[in-house]
Amino acid sequence: MKYLGSKTLETKRLILRKTEEQDLKVLWEILLKKEVSKYYLTSKINKNWEEEKKWQYKKLDRAGDPHTFIWTLVRKEDHKILGQISFKEKENESKDIGWFLDIPYQRQGYMKEAAEEVLKYMFLEAGISSINTSTAIENPSSWKLMESLGFQDQKKTRKEKYTLLEEEVDCKEYICTKDDFLERKGE
Repeated sequence: MKYLGSKTLETKRLILRKTEEQDLKVLWEILLKKEVSKYYLTSKINKNWEEEKKWQYKKLDRAGDPHTFIWTLVRKEDHKILGQISFKEKENESKDIGWFLDIPYQRQGYMKEAAEEVLKYMFLEAGISSINTSTAIENPSSWKLMESLGFQDQKKTRKEKYTLLEEEVDCKEYICTKDDFLERKGE
């Protein structure tokens, strides 16, 4: 894999750029919404900005690192921050992708548009060969999006503890290979 970092990407309606300081509080406010973070957060989030910002600034320090792949989604028409998408390596072999989108912008195709561009970048420019990821079975919006992007259900589940849920939930495991993605895209 080539460690190129969060290069600015564009789609028809979005600019995907590395997270900047002015994004931090906006993204945090989006994540405070239970409907957004219910199946996203696997670590603590503070409800008080003064307590949370030290963690947010640590993330910001990593935003320029070429090993970090995390983008803020900005709508072109009005520069509104809609959410975030990230890609990370786990255990030096497995790759993972995750995303969240503010409630008013869900079910409008924004995340599919952003995810397609990120996958294209990761497969064609960063040179990865596959992505392994998972999502809660109870979160059909996410797994349906994954399947529409070319991710294949591995017919395996695992337990995951999300921050805002009382108990672990069953998650479906997925994989998307470069070949699967390119075939779906017709390239």
